[in-house]
Amino acid sequence: MTHLKGGSFIETETYTPKQIYDRIFKRIFSLSDTAIINLINGLFHRNFPLGSKISYLNKEFIKLNLESRFADMFITISDTYTFHLEAQITYDNIIVLRVFEYSFYYAMSVQKNPNFLHFPEPVIIYLNHQKNIPEESILHISFGSQGSFDYHVKNFVYPKHSIEELNKRKMAILIPFQILRLRSLIETQYPGNTASRTNFNPEKFSQLQDSIRHDIMNSIHTNLSLGNITSDDASQLLELTNLLYEHIADLKKKTKGAVVEMKPLLPGAIELPNDKYRFRIDELEKENTRYADEISRYVDEISALKKRIRELEANSSL
Repeated sequence: MTHLKGGSFIETETYTPKQIYDRIFKRIFSLSDTAIINLINGLFHRNFPLGSKISYLNKEFIKLNLESRFADMFITISDTYTFHLEAQITYDNIIVLRVFEYSFYYAMSVQKNPNFLHFPEPVIIYLNHQKNIPEESILHISFGSQGSFDYHVKNFVYPKHSIEELNKRKMAILIPFQILRLRSLIETQYPGNTASRTNFNPEKFSQLQDSIRHDIMNSIHTNLSLGNITSDDASQLLELTNLLYEHIADLKKKTKGAVVEMKPLLPGAIELPNDKYRFRIDELEKENTRYADEISRYVDEISALKKRIRELEANSSL
């Protein structure tokens, strides 16, 4: 069992890889509003202020046959703009139909005007390396004599975007999924499930580990220093990264031929560059609170003494 902050636990051995990735994807939305707004701005090329209100809508919809349908995430900004985020590991050419279905049920659930349906703006985030995925998926909808409509869904293939670009777009919240580059290397060298996996390249694997460690730490440090994420966000992103890393390590153990040991990616309690300053600020704030309490008590005592003096002076004048 692996512990995550906020009282959330994930038992990696009891879930399929898809379930693990799906749960980690949902878990990142428990991070700060600052990190979430930066993600929305980066994905949809918007410019919402960091102080904007965020609301998370109901993701479960009950169909007429009582079957439950779950969408990944609906996020509303400033009670006005709603975005629908779906995460995928492998390409699915019919997911656009599911996105339309989820969005339709969402629109029905928040409908206020019986003659109007407001659909959220959708995006599909592909977390693993994929080839030949179009920039958008399109669902062609025919309304008979009323004409046709093309429903467009943006596809964001995460591994195709460099760390530099992701940092520029302030999307550090997705940094744990850099670990999937290791999974891609394993799958590339060992396609299928055959017993002839004997060409594992430990040097290449080790170099990729070092590259990923460098990218992840630099990204977290950069975004933390720029205020794109909070200190708590940084700590949780490191935990999520290690959780994914443990899953990949378990996957490699089950891969014939991949005999090289995986070194710890982010070992121990890593001190972030501004931790010492943050801890000192916490100490000073506690001292300030203590002194404020003492000052308040002294003010009360002084007021009481002044009141007593006035009473004595009044009595002596009689």
